[in-house]
Amino acid sequence: MFRREKIDYVDLALWDSHQIVDQGDYKGKTALSVFTSLPRGSVRLGTAGKIMTATHAAEVLDEGCDFVLLGRAAILQRDYPWQVRLNQNFKVPETPVTADFLRTSGLSENFIDYMNTAWTDFVA
Repeated sequence: MFRREKIDYVDLALWDSHQIVDQGDYKGKTALSVFTSLPRGSVRLGTAGKIMTATHAAEVLDEGCDFVLLGRAAILQRDYPWQVRLNQNFKVPETPVTADFLRTSGLSENFIDYMNTAWTDFVA
């Protein structure tokens, strides 16, 4: 996939960007490092995975990603990149948050219901 350079980028949807591989040839390494260590040519690599602080985002970039994708942080604070730009120590609200908090943040009832059933300890 990387060698052929037929794609512009790869979006790794890791549940946790710090996750350690627990078996096989890559045991003990982060799942992210398995991908960042590959020769990629012109293909860019980005990841999501519980990236909730500017420090963590910088770590992901330092590990070899070309860009960072926001999931939970952007759900909890829709202008998260702007907030971090203003204050590198900015912290998103801790979970669980209330359904009312998510509603006032602009999330739909369907998405709130989904998060309440699929994401443990996200919605109070």
